[in-house]
Amino acid sequence: MNNGLNNQQPEPVNIKRDRGISPLWILPLLALMLAGWLIYQAVNDAGERIRIHFNDAAGLVAGRTTIRYQGLEVGIVRDVNLSDDLQSIYVEADIYPEAVQTLKEGTRFWLVKPKASITGISGLDALVSGNYIALQPGQGKFANEFSALDSQPADTPVGEGLKIQLRAPSLGALTIGSQVLYKQIPVGEVFNYTLSKDRKRVVIDVLIKPAYASLVTNKSRFWNVSGMSANIDFNGVDIQFESLSAMLSGAIAFDSPDEGLAIEANHLFRLYPDLNTAGRGIAISVALPEDNNISASGAPIVYRGLKIGQISDVRLDHDRKKIIAQAAIDPSMSDLLTTGSKMLLEEAELSLNGVKNISNLIRGNYLTLIPGAGESTRKFVAINQDELQEQQPGVATFSLYAEDSYGIKRGTKIRHRGLEVGRVKSARLQGDRVRFDVIIMPEYTALVRSGSRFYIDGGIQANLSTRGLDVNIPPADQLINQSISFTTSGSHKIQSTYPLYRSKQLATLAAEKAQGFSSFTLFAEELPPVTEGSPVLYRNMPVGEVQNYALTRDGVTIGVRISNSYRHLITPDTVFWNRSGVEVEAGLSGVKLKAAPIAALVQGGIAFDNISGVANRVGNRYKLYSSLQDAQDFGLLITLTADDARNITTNTDIRYQGVNVGKVIETHPDFNTGKVLINARLFPQYAKTLAKKDSYFWVVTPKISLSGTKNLDSLLSNYISVAPGTGYYAQDFTLGTSERINSGLTVILESEKRNSVSVGTPLLYRDVQVGQVVDVALGDLADRVIIKAHVEPDFDHLVRTNTVFWNVSGLDVTIGLTGASVQSGTVDSLIRGGIAFATPEVQPLLPRAKGDTHYLLHDIAKPEWHTWRTAIPRH
Repeated sequence: MNNGLNNQQPEPVNIKRDRGISPLWILPLLALMLAGWLIYQAVNDAGERIRIHFNDAAGLVAGRTTIRYQGLEVGIVRDVNLSDDLQSIYVEADIYPEAVQTLKEGTRFWLVKPKASITGISGLDALVSGNYIALQPGQGKFANEFSALDSQPADTPVGEGLKIQLRAPSLGALTIGSQVLYKQIPVGEVFNYTLSKDRKRVVIDVLIKPAYASLVTNKSRFWNVSGMSANIDFNGVDIQFESLSAMLSGAIAFDSPDEGLAIEANHLFRLYPDLNTAGRGIAISVALPEDNNISASGAPIVYRGLKIGQISDVRLDHDRKKIIAQAAIDPSMSDLLTTGSKMLLEEAELSLNGVKNISNLIRGNYLTLIPGAGESTRKFVAINQDELQEQQPGVATFSLYAEDSYGIKRGTKIRHRGLEVGRVKSARLQGDRVRFDVIIMPEYTALVRSGSRFYIDGGIQANLSTRGLDVNIPPADQLINQSISFTTSGSHKIQSTYPLYRSKQLATLAAEKAQGFSSFTLFAEELPPVTEGSPVLYRNMPVGEVQNYALTRDGVTIGVRISNSYRHLITPDTVFWNRSGVEVEAGLSGVKLKAAPIAALVQGGIAFDNISGVANRVGNRYKLYSSLQDAQDFGLLITLTADDARNITTNTDIRYQGVNVGKVIETHPDFNTGKVLINARLFPQYAKTLAKKDSYFWVVTPKISLSGTKNLDSLLSNYISVAPGTGYYAQDFTLGTSERINSGLTVILESEKRNSVSVGTPLLYRDVQVGQVVDVALGDLADRVIIKAHVEPDFDHLVRTNTVFWNVSGLDVTIGLTGASVQSGTVDSLIRGGIAFATPEVQPLLPRAKGDTHYLLHDIAKPEWHTWRTAIPRH
């Protein structure tokens, strides 16, 4: 049995090998795929690894500090490390893929921390979530290493909104983060400030929140409300401050009073220093007068005592000829801004009667608006009180004249019986007098009459005369401030000018003169023995008296008055002389005594009469002679102007045909013209004939030469000769150096050299003298000699356009092979020289020569010239 079991063989088994993938490998494959996906997801989520350098690591936490762009997280800090040089901190950070495109060379990073101040809290989100790094994209190539900023960039807006710019002279207390207020509501803030391109101003960048952007228009006004401002106004002291934060960190306020238009971003506005100068309201311009004393820092504009506007700026116009003030008016007063309205300049006035606008002395003048009808306007011209009064209907304006200002100036009051009725609006020099332009208020114009006398009424006035002592003490205010008073007389017609008298007494005397006397002023080198009240005599009959006398710089003036019943005796020929005491005339015929009337013997006196030809004026005053004899001998004063006066002395005679007709009084230089002025007098009996416009005066000096002598009567002393003229009366003449040639023909001869020709050389025709040389000079280019010759009137027809001239002076010696030839003129021509001329025998005759025709002066004559026998008729 065992054998049987052992003999059994196992049956062969058919084993088949499996060639497929075991399901067991699915799990490793899935794990591998999941790991790859996780790796890809991790790499994709990691973004870009960058490095940022910081000055310190305060507030930086690895794995916690995030990187944000406009509030969105775009990265996270992975590691914080110290640099190898131990000088800075750098962080390794990952930027998420969606923000990798922001990584440029110009990209900026800074750390945001919570910050609290009086102006508010910034970085509040950092207070909740922790510090974070802010990112601002930039321009340039891709970069992955950056240096962080210490703080947020100044040019980075704090948010969305309207960006504008403000221009100011200086930054003041403003800083980044300073608030912008509208009706004390924060509507924006300052995010940057820089210097302007010319570095003269500060440009401040402001961001207005989107919700308030529509509040800013092209009419908006911005002003600085930093700190505290105080304004001294005519209503008192006004102290203003916006808020505590504005006082400490600065702030800007604005409003838009007018309807304006929307603006574009970065519109430039002016930042005013305060509310007063911001000019809120309707903008107007006012042309200011000189010396206006208007403050450019908020000078008020007033209507009925209420402030309705203020000055915001004062500057010159484009032409620099006018002063223009920019101002703003309350919009509710727009109906007052018409062409008929006036801007009155209110100025301070101090007097014993009261004080007006005393505050102006401290804060400057201001303007008052006086409403009027008309069309709407925004341009005005400021006027002062005088101009306002002058523009009133019915006002009277005229001028006063005086010899001195007497302390009268603009604003001086004009009174009548102590009441103010007008004022002086200007005082200025006009010629040798002072002119005062005055205005009289309409209700008082009837007081001014044609015969009114104006006088200075002020101070203690005393008048001592033969009538006694008169002392006048005015009220206290007039002792300090002078005024002008006037009397009322005459018709209702107001004159354009009136004299202004120094005192009431002089005005009274003037009134008396107007009724029965005429006043005249005399001038003398010294005061004669006269006093006030001395008689004025006409042929020994008293017709007036001496009023006053005064010392001047060059002599004495004496005022006299003549009774109007004898006023006709004063004529243009009236001459005054001293008639005091006893006149003694001594001569070969004996001694003659002439006593004045008794009144003149006691008080002295002045006499007058009409004497023609006597100089009776010194300027606008009558000349007072020391005696009648001096007056009769004096004659008429004339003035001669000469290039020099070397041949003229005092007492040089003036002669006509050898007769003395006058004398030289004095000579003196005129440094302005380089001339010499000669004062002379013509004797009375000749003055009327010689004092004519065309009279000619010249200096006569002796002339001695080989050709002869002339003016031998002037050997001992030169004199002035005169040729009477015609025309109007004249006293100013030019002194010539030679006798004037009034008629005949003057020709111009040109020669290469002068030879023996000189002034006086005769001009000969057939050896008959028909003229002479009157001038010899070099030509303008010094290339020839110009000889001016005069042909006497009886012979000027001999000179024709083809006439030839030659020199006949001296001897003409010619030596040749045939021998020597000697030619000479007459003996007279050998001594004096001469110029001959002849006219060719041509028919018909050529025209007569005109004055100043030029001819060539030949050295010798051609033979045929001596043979011409041309017949030349006189006419």
